[in-house]
Amino acid sequence: MTILRGKLSIALDDQEVHVYPGGTLLKIPYKTKMNVQNLHDEMLELLVIKAPAPKNYPKE
Repeated sequence: MTILRGKLSIALDDQEVHVYPGGTLLKIPYKTKMNVQNLHDEMLELLVIKAPAPKNYPKE
């Protein structure tokens, strides 16, 4: 997940919310719960790339 513009507020699994500024690259492991929000006034733009695609992961 790349923050292109604005500030991303995100809580992963049971963590507290963390804020990341534009230009930040986040590597989020497969099957991580995400609570993604824009808690700021400016517009938030994200780029999300899933690689490999979740359908290519082995079944558990």
